[in-house]
Amino acid sequence: MTMAAGTRGDEDLSVMMVAAEAVPFAKVGGLADVIGALPASLREAGIRVSVFLPFYREIRKKGFDPTPTGSRFSLLHDGIDRECRILHAERDGVSFFFLDEPDFFDREWVYGPPGGEYPDSALRFSFFCRSCLAAAEKMGLEVDLIHCHDWHAALVPLYLKFAEVSTLQAKIPSLLTIHNLAYQGRFDPGLFPSLGLGREALDGGYLELWGSLNFLKGGILTADAVSTVSPAYAEEITTPEQGMGMDPLLGEKGVRGILNGIDFGLWNPETDPHLAVNYSSADPSGKTANLKALREELGLDPLPEAPLFAFIGRLVHQKGADVIAGGMDEIIRRGFQFVVLGSGERQVEESLLSGAARHRKMAFARIGFDDELARKIYASADFFLMPSRFEPCGLGQMIAMRYGCIPVVRATGGLRDTVTDLGSDPERGNGFAFEGDTVQGLLEALDRAAGFFREGRAGGVLPRIMAQDNSWGHSAEAYARFYREIIEGKKGEAGR
Repeated sequence: MTMAAGTRGDEDLSVMMVAAEAVPFAKVGGLADVIGALPASLREAGIRVSVFLPFYREIRKKGFDPTPTGSRFSLLHDGIDRECRILHAERDGVSFFFLDEPDFFDREWVYGPPGGEYPDSALRFSFFCRSCLAAAEKMGLEVDLIHCHDWHAALVPLYLKFAEVSTLQAKIPSLLTIHNLAYQGRFDPGLFPSLGLGREALDGGYLELWGSLNFLKGGILTADAVSTVSPAYAEEITTPEQGMGMDPLLGEKGVRGILNGIDFGLWNPETDPHLAVNYSSADPSGKTANLKALREELGLDPLPEAPLFAFIGRLVHQKGADVIAGGMDEIIRRGFQFVVLGSGERQVEESLLSGAARHRKMAFARIGFDDELARKIYASADFFLMPSRFEPCGLGQMIAMRYGCIPVVRATGGLRDTVTDLGSDPERGNGFAFEGDTVQGLLEALDRAAGFFREGRAGGVLPRIMAQDNSWGHSAEAYARFYREIIEGKKGEAGR
């Protein structure tokens, strides 16, 4: 068999998914959580998925040992003839294929050292995009649609259009999903000859933006469809305020917003082994025992009248972590307790550590990430803070709700789609939302949340909030419908 656009029924739809990271194999950000969970849910929706990833050193270090397929190929890239092996692993009914080219991928970090990226990132991921197509054809993989994720995979549609690939490949439709528009893959235009693309790709303006090569732009212009990870973010990125230079392109192209989900098997307070006491939406009273255990572990005062607010995530400007740091003293002065876990910008880290040191019995900060501690915090805290300046989707608020931790969020992107304010809609509300990115705006939201807590109303809404279905099932069904729509559209174009 050759790599071909299939003609099978919907129940046999075959999707090739291309991404830079996936749980449990390699994780840097939220993209990995999506690629780790969505394919299995698509499988349950009747779609066969093959995921293509680079074979990073991290995968071996984690103890994974994918099986060689026996297939390998050679690809001339940047003047070097590069040998690449194809490895395979099966997980939850999903095939994962790993592209093993040690010079590019057998390195200490996935993208580069903390706070930076490898200087040859353009070559690494352009090779990855080309090699995914070469590998699929080498194996004779039948494909109805190629689903590419973020800038690392955005050149796949461009190679389908402009590189010397088979005519069968050129007929395969492609979908590009943008997980965060802030990351676009910008590089020196002098690198273009190294990418293995025809000159028409550059002359046609497919890659150039503001004097740089822009991988994401190339994908937006050449993919058959573009999506992002929440309906609200899909609207926001077509505006100059949040479009980051891409808004005219995205507005003309059209962007479908499909909300992410979370893995309910992975995030489950009934079975989570790290909790002091397991509990459920039917009886969330176990949160009290978890809060007691967490306060003892972190050295916080056992104050039943003090609501515990928590932040878990990247300590960066986008996430509004600087706003939290700026308001920390005032948060404590109000009689609230606060816990933070994450890493990011050094100035924000130092400010939070300093604040926690000033208020030892009321605040705690740990720099870095600790999965076990994160789960304990979700299971213990009363409220979860996400004051993001922009948020494509956000997973933290969904995990928090799953554990009975009420979200307090800025009304933006996916946070708008998933959190309804309890003040404006007490019957359906599941959190507290606020506008603006100021300390005062955050404090006003915390005051409303604390009032809700001190009036004894929080416990009454926890069963409803915890029972809310934010699993991947709904998202998978939406993607399945969109896949069929794209495929039918491609067939219509071919028939004209």
